[in-house]
Amino acid sequence: MQNEDWMSLDDDIPVAAALTDLEICQAVCEQDQAIKLDDSDGNECVEENPRTNAEMRQALDILKCSVQHGSTNFKKQYEYEQYK
Repeated sequence: MQNEDWMSLDDDIPVAAALTDLEICQAVCEQDQAIKLDDSDGNECVEENPRTNAEMRQALDILKCSVQHGSTNFKKQYEYEQYK
């Protein structure tokens, strides 16, 4: 790993790089289902139809770009967040 000198990782914490595309999509679907179940007060507008494969792929591509950007610029992002 390139950034070992300033970043330590806990082996017990799962990281996004260890997940497959399928696992990420399943987690998103499970989260959507949990939101639907938690919406007992009716205040939130919840989608009735599940996401299409195209929508899931688009969301996954956005997530991948975000993870790549975050990992390559981790130190800059960390410093920025310290001064918020």
